[in-house]
Amino acid sequence: MKRIPLLVLFLFLTVVGAVPATASTEAGWSGRLVDVGPLPPDLWLPGTGKAYRVRYTSTYSRGGTTVVSGAIFTPAGTPPAEGWPVAAWAHGTVGLADVCAPSTAGRSERDINYLKGWLAAGYAIVATDYEGLGTPGPHPYLNGTAAAHDVIDIVRASHQVHADLGSRWLVVGQSQGAQAAMFTRSLVDSYAPGLDFRGTVATGLPSQWRTTSEVAHAFDPAAPARVEPLLIAAGLSVTHPVEVNTDDLLTPLGRDILAKTRTTWCYDEIEDAIAGKTNGDVFTYSAAQKEELLTLLDRDAEIPITKYAGPVFIGQGTADTVVYPLATQTTAQKLAAAGTNVDFRFYPGADHDTTLATALPDIIAWARARTS
Repeated sequence: MKRIPLLVLFLFLTVVGAVPATASTEAGWSGRLVDVGPLPPDLWLPGTGKAYRVRYTSTYSRGGTTVVSGAIFTPAGTPPAEGWPVAAWAHGTVGLADVCAPSTAGRSERDINYLKGWLAAGYAIVATDYEGLGTPGPHPYLNGTAAAHDVIDIVRASHQVHADLGSRWLVVGQSQGAQAAMFTRSLVDSYAPGLDFRGTVATGLPSQWRTTSEVAHAFDPAAPARVEPLLIAAGLSVTHPVEVNTDDLLTPLGRDILAKTRTTWCYDEIEDAIAGKTNGDVFTYSAAQKEELLTLLDRDAEIPITKYAGPVFIGQGTADTVVYPLATQTTAQKLAAAGTNVDFRFYPGADHDTTLATALPDIIAWARARTS
């Protein structure tokens, strides 16, 4: 197994999950490879030539350095002279528990079909699991800055693994990963100015949280319970433990579901557990707590609206019931008004899952134009 220097420090990081911010983090300790090994063949994507599971350092959501896991896939065949262009994949919601990390748990059929399209188009895929999924410490779900650091740092680490990776790269994300992709675009120039970043692809982008929460009836006690609000409360409690105590927000049933969510359940199991339940069965928050959650979401999870230096592709299905389509359109319009080069496309009749397959030909064409 390949090891990089200063093994003792990295083993310490692996055990404790993070260390306090020090001069070492300022000297570029994020994006360093901790270890690498072969990815089991049953976790390979169709069309893979070589595949690895890696652990690498990244910037911890609460300051300092942490260790994050992920996977690297290169296409079968001979790489171009300049190396395979890289698609940094930011995955959608899988849960909070370590057992949900895609580099060990595997990927959905939807994601496999989408990613094999990228491999077939000649892109290497580097796919973070995100902080706290598969490595020590909790997962700060929908903390956009933390996810962006994880995405950028696996790109850095991947070049320490495989010489056939080229310098040109894009970030590609779906749902939770679409939010991570947009935060990556907003931070990459300051966080990793030396990387040859070419563009951002986001599908099923969650945003405009106050509007979305109203449309989804997220705070209506009589409305059907959904998985995402539970994960959001848990994620906010990671980075804001003083302001957000999940025990104060949940019923006994909700606390039991969250306990299992943090340890053993992934998305499908959580969805099964809340099936037929109402928000009132799971949550018990006051008006003040509702406002606190929305304020923190605005701070940590809302897409930064500014003029981005590079192009952005946003694809949104009109039949999406997980993400509110008009909220995605609003975000795209705000970014365009701020001066960002945004290619926004609605896909009529496509839902949160089918948008990926429907949009893939447009996305690959858009990506090739920026990485060729």
